[in-house]
Amino acid sequence: MEKYSLLLSVLRSFEENDVLKHFILVGSWCLDIYRQLYKDPAVIPATRTMDADILVPKRLSPKLRLDVHQLMEDNGFICETDYPSGFHRFIHPDLNVEFLTNAGAKSDASVHRFKQLGITVQELRYMNIPLQYPMTVTIDGIEVTVPEPEAFTLHKLIVITLRKDEAKAQKDLEAAIGLLLYFEDKPDHMTRLREIYAGFPKGWKKKVDAGLKKAGSSVVVTW
Repeated sequence: MEKYSLLLSVLRSFEENDVLKHFILVGSWCLDIYRQLYKDPAVIPATRTMDADILVPKRLSPKLRLDVHQLMEDNGFICETDYPSGFHRFIHPDLNVEFLTNAGAKSDASVHRFKQLGITVQELRYMNIPLQYPMTVTIDGIEVTVPEPEAFTLHKLIVITLRKDEAKAQKDLEAAIGLLLYFEDKPDHMTRLREIYAGFPKGWKKKVDAGLKKAGSSVVVTW
């Protein structure tokens, strides 16, 4: 099954179980959604990677119950468990799906157990950004929540300053540059970008600015 069709199948399964509205699709697959929303602009990188990331908020209602393992198995995935952390990753020949949550104020990210979903997920710092700035779009008849593109861009600029993997850092940089180039002649997007940046803590702003330096002269943003 083609990667995009498989991802849609997973998302549709969550929607049918009335839980998709609680999740946020993050990571590189958001670029595909933005391209669809904005009529396929050439400056936004086209990417359909082997990895899909789904963000689950820690404040998920304990009344919400779903056997995620069974749902993923029904879509042809097998569960791979990382030891000793216990973190679950779902593997398919065409696509890997990981579930994430926000690390909050913790200095060191770890894992978090969602008993009501039956999964242990990876905690990552700065995931408060997509949690605080979500938007819901309809893709192939499915209502999917993704970060606002401006928040996604700022998040990428922060992440590239933290990456140890240079190849991944370069992909994040290309994504941020592509979106910034798309925004630059669109006042509404630039205004929203500055609004979100203005609401960031001082330390986050410094990381965004450091990410912009890595972008070099390809984009110019004044706050």
